[in-house]
Amino acid sequence: MAFPVLSRGPGGKSYTEDISKEAVQIGVKASGLPVLNKLFTFAPKTWKHTRYLVSQADKVTYMAYYETNKDVPFDWANEQEDGTVYEVIFDGPPKCQLDRIKNRWQIVFVFTQYSPL
Repeated sequence: MAFPVLSRGPGGKSYTEDISKEAVQIGVKASGLPVLNKLFTFAPKTWKHTRYLVSQADKVTYMAYYETNKDVPFDWANEQEDGTVYEVIFDGPPKCQLDRIKNRWQIVFVFTQYSPL
């Protein structure tokens, strides 16, 4: 099941991308491997994906998706990278903040890459 794409609201989007500093990398000199072994190294990316001006109905849709998929990997199309599709998991619950002026929601999702492309 892919992450929902909604088009009802006028909301904007923003992204940040991080590569894990704590990823396991095999390449210790004591093991006889002086360089990283790419076959066994996977440094997952983490994205912070923010949706702005989200309507109440869309917020309900996003939260229902989270409740259904919070413990399983799913496909997410990163529109920042021309729609590259990653298999990701939720890094935690979405953070929802009401924009008092526009009566819309700002929702922040954090995704962590589950498997290499």
